[in-house]
Amino acid sequence: MAEKSSLQQAREAAGLTVEQISSLTNVRVGVIKDLENNSVEVCGGVAYARGHIRSIVKAINTKTSKALQVDADVLVAELEASQNTESKKIIDQLAANNVADKPKEKKRMRFGTLASISAAALSIGFVAQIAINNVSAVSESITSVSVKKPSAQESSTTITVPAGVNLVLTGINGHSWVGLTNENGESVFNGQISAGQIATFSDPNLLRAVIGNAGAVKLNVNGSELGVAGAEGEVVRLEFGINGQL
Repeated sequence: MAEKSSLQQAREAAGLTVEQISSLTNVRVGVIKDLENNSVEVCGGVAYARGHIRSIVKAINTKTSKALQVDADVLVAELEASQNTESKKIIDQLAANNVADKPKEKKRMRFGTLASISAAALSIGFVAQIAINNVSAVSESITSVSVKKPSAQESSTTITVPAGVNLVLTGINGHSWVGLTNENGESVFNGQISAGQIATFSDPNLLRAVIGNAGAVKLNVNGSELGVAGAEGEVVRLEFGINGQL
């Protein structure tokens, strides 16, 4: 049985039927059902789907408590990620929804030693599920990027810290999608951190991070533990310099 999309989970959690949502938003029943299947065929494309999802989320949030309300930006990003856009980076998706600044254009180089992050279905309660299938090339200024399964003896506090900015993300609950750029706006990492994974990133000067489902990862910056990045389902933007979080 196919896993329910975040949009469908959010509607059901609000106790609303597709017909009720249609009555509240004037969005056709067929369009709503198609969007809940992460499809944009019935509504006519991604551009139309964005507006429909925002209308649906607004209707859902009027029927739920503040603690359970849905983030429309996250659901839009999930739908876009589910389409045939494997070459579109997470940071571009966030910029399109005013969550992050769009990175500067740059000449890209491929490195055969890059770690490849496999996209998986991301379920954040009933609020968000994001699938990201792309890890972009990093700039020449990045000294290391690694993702690994920790052994029983390993923890983020035992990392050897080189010079510059050193960021360690440890997946502790479910999945979190992450977009990283350096001080020039160049992409460092775009991908997903799952529970049990440790991802290490380094830069001589600065790292900017956009983290979705911030409660699913904890941070270590320059050898100092900062705890979880934020609340579950929350999208946060952070900057890290040589002296720690800015």
